[in-house]
Amino acid sequence: MTTGEPNWDDIRIFLAVARAGSLTEAARRLGLSQPTIGRHLRSLEHLAGARLFDRLPNRLELTARGRALLQAAGGMEEGAGALLRELHQAAAAEAEPVQVTATSSVSLFLTTHLQALLAESGQAIAIGTSRTRANLARREADIALRMRRVPQEGDLAARRIGRIGFALYAARAYLEPRGLAGDGSLAGLDFIGLPEPERTPSQSAWFDAMAAQGILRCRLGEVYLRHRAAADGLGVALLPCFLGDADDRLLRLGDPVPELAEDIYLMLHGDLRRDAAVRAVAEAVAALFRRQRRALSGEAWGLS
Repeated sequence: MTTGEPNWDDIRIFLAVARAGSLTEAARRLGLSQPTIGRHLRSLEHLAGARLFDRLPNRLELTARGRALLQAAGGMEEGAGALLRELHQAAAAEAEPVQVTATSSVSLFLTTHLQALLAESGQAIAIGTSRTRANLARREADIALRMRRVPQEGDLAARRIGRIGFALYAARAYLEPRGLAGDGSLAGLDFIGLPEPERTPSQSAWFDAMAAQGILRCRLGEVYLRHRAAADGLGVALLPCFLGDADDRLLRLGDPVPELAEDIYLMLHGDLRRDAAVRAVAEAVAALFRRQRRALSGEAWGLS
């Protein structure tokens, strides 16, 4: 054998030829020309100081030296594959999670489907809750999910990805002792309010008008708190349909309220549209909202 270091491309092509049994088939599998493959084989044979293949009429057959090299090259291939997997895993572990900010109800929805988002996007994801617009330019967030109004200023890309419906819910354990099945009057019932309304119209103002039929027992600032209170039998709460309909402890008290439905917009800074990780998460989020359209809007209520 002559002195020198083996070239991994020579080894890789040698393995392909040994497995294919011909230059033509190896060229097809690798997407290379036959002269290129022949050049790599000659380089490796020069390094080995011996023929690696016997050229037969319709095939190539390994020589004794070729068979010995095949065994060693297979080990090199396995080692190279393990090295690449390790490098990819290390890169994924060191990568910063894609930052997603959303309102509490949308954050809860995303978290419910987080396993699917992680698998579909292939990225680490961090979800934060905020009602204010994050400064996407300063990377306080990579992706923002917002309802109704989309900021017009700045280099922001925004698209509508879905619509969330809201309805009134109460626990079966609360309604049944009162002889109610969720389809009657709300008069005299207990209500679990939202924070006091700062503007009209708003969900809170609408709910307070409904609560005037009964007694407003409390106000709870976050959707998961109102959900827990309703499930515990404290009274009637306004909840997103995807949350209330999925809880067997609750009964819906009518259809989603049309004027309370919220359009959901996905926003990211213009510069981030070229970021592969951010794009992957954005597309996974949009796909999730498409798949869950009926559950989000409340149209899936009562369907098996």
